[in-house]
Amino acid sequence: MSKNTSWTFISAFDRVLELSKDSKLSKSFWKRCAGPLNYLTKELGLTKMQVVFVAVLIEKGMPMSWRDFADFYGCSRISVMVYSDDIEALKSMRWVVGCVRRDYGATCEGFRLAKGVVTALRHNQPFTPESIAGLSLQQFMDMMDRRLNIEIEAETYFGNIEEWLLQLCNANSHLPLCNEILNMQCDVHSKSLLLLAVSDYGSNADTPGEGLSYNFIDRMYEEIYKTDEMLCRLRDGEHILFKMGLMEHKCEDGIADHDRYVITSYCKDTLLAGYTPNRSRNRRASKVELGLTDCATIKEKSMFYNSDEQAQIEKLARLLSQENLQSVQERLAQEGMRRGFACLFYGAPGTGKTETVLQIARQTGRCIMRVDIAGMRDKFVGESEKNIRDVFRRYRDACKNNEVTPILLFNEADGILGKRTTISGDSNSSVEKMDNAMQNIILQELEDLDGILIATTNLTCNLDSAFERRFLFKVEFRKPDTEVKSKLWGSMLRDKITSDDARDLAGRYDFSGGQIENIARKCTIDSILSGKNPSVEEIEALCKVELIGDNNSGRRPIGFCA
Repeated sequence: MSKNTSWTFISAFDRVLELSKDSKLSKSFWKRCAGPLNYLTKELGLTKMQVVFVAVLIEKGMPMSWRDFADFYGCSRISVMVYSDDIEALKSMRWVVGCVRRDYGATCEGFRLAKGVVTALRHNQPFTPESIAGLSLQQFMDMMDRRLNIEIEAETYFGNIEEWLLQLCNANSHLPLCNEILNMQCDVHSKSLLLLAVSDYGSNADTPGEGLSYNFIDRMYEEIYKTDEMLCRLRDGEHILFKMGLMEHKCEDGIADHDRYVITSYCKDTLLAGYTPNRSRNRRASKVELGLTDCATIKEKSMFYNSDEQAQIEKLARLLSQENLQSVQERLAQEGMRRGFACLFYGAPGTGKTETVLQIARQTGRCIMRVDIAGMRDKFVGESEKNIRDVFRRYRDACKNNEVTPILLFNEADGILGKRTTISGDSNSSVEKMDNAMQNIILQELEDLDGILIATTNLTCNLDSAFERRFLFKVEFRKPDTEVKSKLWGSMLRDKITSDDARDLAGRYDFSGGQIENIARKCTIDSILSGKNPSVEEIEALCKVELIGDNNSGRRPIGFCA
């Protein structure tokens, strides 16, 4: 046993880390590590296994999954999970925060050190979590708001935030709100949902942005069992919080919005009595709430274009750069012209339209709000139009809440950009009226656009002339020429074919980039299963399969009619 009497917290943790690496947590490890473990358990009030967990979390400085711990200690994941109670205790003591961890491509449970732990230990002081007990209602709301903002922005697994929210309520049971929540006969998700709605009220009371959106709740609870059931009950007004008189649909112009939810007057007057929302504390809506994809999550991908397409895309990327866009918009405003930029990417499927939008967003540092046009349609009268309006409302909120203007992406927008129909008396007139109403809303929003909208479509000759006028930039994506196809083959099958093979395949098969990618993926799968790279003959066999049903020779040219 070590006789070292001059340990510091950091030196002791360093020794634990050194000995625990590949130790398999064996009996000999615990014996060799007795000195620093005894010191740390005595000084910090932790168990020996908690010390071992904290040591690795300090070293890694990032979320760790059970598999990550197992890999470090050189043992099985199950043998580490035996110590689950130690991790749960660390979470209860608020040394550790639960989070989402990507483990071998799957979303799984992860853990990270709470803010302030490393700083305290570095100064040889025990970590003392921020006190959460005995708060006033104002202090409770402020603390809840700060924590939610941090965790939601970081896209932390919400199930772990729920634990902290209940801890906060337990520590402040003297508050009517907390007492009500602790005594509610319902699941933890309903309790946390009420707290989310209360926090939203504290930040956005009596503003257009007040209310939890269906989209936000779906994203927050997406990893949680029975989320769909909860959302259906909210839409139908049958959720337990509705029945208890604590939440309701947001009402605008006398019409209930079934996709937006607020706390009731009873909740405000009874559970939040004496609390006045402070407008100066209004939080910025998170990327998750606004439905944004962070540009940092977009994977870089090599793109190959025909020469004229390349020039247009490079020009557009320069325009949308953070250095150029603002000055261009200011100049347009001075000239009395519209500031917004609406762009249309059109062409055959598989030619890289959507991926180009993603790569432009990544290059220019812009988030993307991606819209599924097909999902906007609703069987109920007026709902489709409301869905479209909500998209543009959320986009305007996103522009206000982000220093860098995001891109609004209407992907595969064929169905909404076509020529408006003349209403007839047949059975489809209601559908035609709905489509025309949606198109009129989009046309007006394009007229008033102050940001960036990019629509992608496979349209041939069906674009409505009113839309054509409103798209400032129109880029046609044609099938790649032989030179570009050769680059695509070489890039996607690198180390599997020679440059001569790539040129030969490019000359023999009139494929789009998407079709070449399909073949490349099949080749990769085959090589994984067989343990060897496919031959040129095998690649050609895959090409022939890809040709099935490809009637490109009979297709009309993609683009706009004269």
